[in-house]
Amino acid sequence: MTAVTKILQQAGAAAVYAAGLQAGAAVYEFAGQPDAKGGWTFLASEEGKMVYIPFEGVYESKGGRIKSPGFSLNKPAGEGAFFRLTFTAQAAVQGYWWVDFYDRDGKPLADINSALYASDKAVRQDEVFFADPRAVRAEISFVTKKGVAVRDIRLERISPAEAAAWCDRLFAALPQKPFPVAKDAFRLLPKTRAALNQGTPWKILMLGDSIVNDTWCSNFQSLVMRDFPEAKLQFLLSVRGSTGVWFYREPANFQEYVGQFKPDLVMISGISNVGKTGDPEADLVSVIRQCRAIGAEVVVMSPPLSYKWRPGAAPVPWREDWTTERGFRPYRRDYQFAAADKTRTAYWDLTTGPCRIVEDCPQESAWFSRDAVHNNNRGKQLIGQNLAAWFRMAKE
Repeated sequence: MTAVTKILQQAGAAAVYAAGLQAGAAVYEFAGQPDAKGGWTFLASEEGKMVYIPFEGVYESKGGRIKSPGFSLNKPAGEGAFFRLTFTAQAAVQGYWWVDFYDRDGKPLADINSALYASDKAVRQDEVFFADPRAVRAEISFVTKKGVAVRDIRLERISPAEAAAWCDRLFAALPQKPFPVAKDAFRLLPKTRAALNQGTPWKILMLGDSIVNDTWCSNFQSLVMRDFPEAKLQFLLSVRGSTGVWFYREPANFQEYVGQFKPDLVMISGISNVGKTGDPEADLVSVIRQCRAIGAEVVVMSPPLSYKWRPGAAPVPWREDWTTERGFRPYRRDYQFAAADKTRTAYWDLTTGPCRIVEDCPQESAWFSRDAVHNNNRGKQLIGQNLAAWFRMAKE
C-alpha cells in the first residue's frame, strides 16, 4: 500500500479505501465474508412479490440482498471511470451482483448489475463497469432468491485500455457474425464525427429505459475511446425503468432527463417507447425536435437485445414482429423508421446483428440473459460491440 492509502479495521475484516489510481490500490476491499460488524446489511427476500426497481421498472423481487456500506469512488464529480470488481461466490441459483451509485447530493443514479452465476463450488468472478461522471459514492450488493456465500470483495479503478481488453476477451468467446453497419452512419452527425476525430470536447447522453442501461453497461465506451484516442468524450446515462419517449417528450421531463445536461449528442433507444400515448412516432419526433432545439445532434438506435424468443437450444429465427405471451413486441421498429425519416435523423441498427447471433447459438438463449428481459455480460457485449462498430464508421 502507498502512503495515501487509508486502512480501516472493522471487526477483524479489512475495508480499504485508496485515493487515486495507484497500481494495485483498492477503492473498496473487504477480506473474508461480509458481516454486520463490518458494516454490511442483510435484507430478506420478497420472492413472489412485485416491487418497483427504480431503473428497471416493476418486476418480481429479485431476492434477498447482502449490501455493503457506502463508500467513496475517489474520483472527481464530472469524471467517468472504469472499475474492476472481483469476488468469490457460491450461489445455488443465478442471482445478481449489483452496484448502486449516488451523486454528490446523495441522489441515486442508474445502477449497474449483471449475473451472479450459479455454481456448486466457490467461483471467482471478474467484472468491469463504467461509472457515470456524476457518481461519487457507491454500494455493492449481492442479490439471490436462494442465498449466496460470498467473500473477498475488491473494487479497483482501471484504465479504459484495460476495460477494452476485458471486453475483447469476453467477446472472443462468443459466436461471431458480422454486425451490419452503414458506411454513411455519420452523414447526419457531422459535428459528432468531427469531434471524434479532432478531439473537440463532446458530451454524449444515452436516453431510454433499462435496456439502454444494459447498453451502457456493455463498456462500449472503452472501445470507442480506444478507436478514437484523441477524442475528449464525456458519456452520460439518463434512464428510467420501463420508460420511453412518451415520458421524455413532456417539457419538464425532457429538461430533467436531457436539457439540463446540455448534451452534444443524444442517443435514443430502448424497448419501452410504445404505449401510454398510443402514438410512438409522434412521441419520438417530439423528443428529436426538442433535442435539436437545444443544439444537440441525435441518433435513434433500434431496440437492443432484450427478451429472448427461443424456448430451448433449437434455432429459432429472429423476427421484428415476435410477440411475448402478454402481447408485447419488444423489437418493433416501424415507428422509429417513420420518425427518423420524417426528421432526417441518423438511425443505427442495434437489433439485427445481436439477434442473428442469438437465433442459432449452440447454447440456449438464456446463456445471454440475467433474467427474462435483461442481459448478462454476454448479451451486453453483443450490444456493445455492435454499437462500437457503428461509432467506428466515423473514422477519417
